[in-house]
Amino acid sequence: MKKIALIICAGLMALVSCNKEIASPDQGVKEATPVVFNLTATHPGDTKAVKTGWETGDVVFVFFSTQAAPRYLEMKWNGTKWVSEGKNSLALTEDEHGYMTAVYLPFGSDATVTADGTDFKFSDTFETYYLTDRMFYYVTDGELSGTFTMKIPEGYVQFFEYVPSSYFDKEMELREPHLTPQGIASISANGTITHTAAVHGAPLPGYVYKKEGTDSGDWGFLFSGILAEEARNTATDYTFTMVYGGWDGSYFTQSFTGKTFYRGEQEGRALRLPDGGWEEITDYKPIDMGCEITLSGGDYKRVYWASRNLGASKDFPDADTDAARQATWGDYYAWGETEPYYTDGAYSASPVWATGKTGYDWDSYGFGPYTDLQKYNETDGLTTLEAADDAATVNVPPTGRWRMPTEAEWRALNNTSLYSKTWSSVNKGYTVTRKEGTGYCVGNSIFLPAAGERSYTELSQAGSSGYYWSASAYTSNLIRANHLYFTSSGFSTNNELRFNGMSIRPVHD
Repeated sequence: MKKIALIICAGLMALVSCNKEIASPDQGVKEATPVVFNLTATHPGDTKAVKTGWETGDVVFVFFSTQAAPRYLEMKWNGTKWVSEGKNSLALTEDEHGYMTAVYLPFGSDATVTADGTDFKFSDTFETYYLTDRMFYYVTDGELSGTFTMKIPEGYVQFFEYVPSSYFDKEMELREPHLTPQGIASISANGTITHTAAVHGAPLPGYVYKKEGTDSGDWGFLFSGILAEEARNTATDYTFTMVYGGWDGSYFTQSFTGKTFYRGEQEGRALRLPDGGWEEITDYKPIDMGCEITLSGGDYKRVYWASRNLGASKDFPDADTDAARQATWGDYYAWGETEPYYTDGAYSASPVWATGKTGYDWDSYGFGPYTDLQKYNETDGLTTLEAADDAATVNVPPTGRWRMPTEAEWRALNNTSLYSKTWSSVNKGYTVTRKEGTGYCVGNSIFLPAAGERSYTELSQAGSSGYYWSASAYTSNLIRANHLYFTSSGFSTNNELRFNGMSIRPVHD
């Protein structure tokens, strides 16, 4: 590789520390000498989904352990060689030595670097894979040489989806519970890279990518994330959700059975998703409300809320009529039961009761009577509904993907600092909207109708109150379970006898 000369000190910006130190026996004056950079970087070439080498305009950012943030070096690939340029008064001296950390952001060539205290920080956070390497350096005879062997950090996998160029102006995201988006928060002087907070299952943002020198058939979106450790080199079922155009756009799903990713540091990292095989989701769209539940170790998981109640035919009412409102209400379920107690007339004063059911009472309840609970009792110690007893898991396709929210998840959605709630006196319910946060979730909303509840043979408070079961038993008295309760004057979590018929709003991780 031809040596590239870089004169860092010039005019009023000249720094004494940039000079090559040459002792003078009579006056000790340092003679200015340009530093010559002879740095190169190798590409791992294992990103088979899209990219296998350097492309014109690619930039490698180089940070020095001896330089204060934000002084750094940019190595830019011009198609045939690396051209280096110092940034923010980068100042190296003869015999200077330490460690330098190289970072390549595939979609961040235009990024700049700022100081975050003593750390380096990129001007934007890019939630995608990156390449990095670290090595010792020593400035000798005014020259700095070395080759970075760039590698993808442990755990990263990537997915490429071809889409027509007409989609490039749309927001696009990919979701899968085993995947976690990851971005660089900062880089310390010793080369330690600090990442953004891990939110397991959060959407992976799509980055528009066109392979250099190819036609439009190789254009599309690239998604990258960290694969859960328990899924690496293990045959696992994956269910992907693709969202075009934000929360009110188009939703698609595709599943892979027994797929194995990350079979080693250089294998199984990349997949080009099939152009076909995506099934559009028209019912129970998984809306990203930015709902994050705390996990052990300080991490979080993303929970998505269904766009409608279980059994409802509409997400939002489209008119101020009883029929329009009731289309959003859905069915009523006792806690732990997977079918309503009626076969017809959900909103009638005299519904047609199913065989063996006389109303929502202890005589009808499948785990009763209350004096001798058959499950979720003090003996079995179960306090959260199992999949076979979860109406959302059993009834919402694809089977097993959805579930009922826990009490903690209802409380998270009731966080007034993150969500606004607007009561509609016409539609009779609340629109819950994400008002703060990052990514695509700000402004996203769901409608929770006030469908009332069924108790014994009565449907009560329909149009004025909402009752939504959680999957969590009320541990202080196991004949009861926790639920969300609201009226036009506010939200709260409460508990109720398990036989009562309430609404269910499905969620999935």
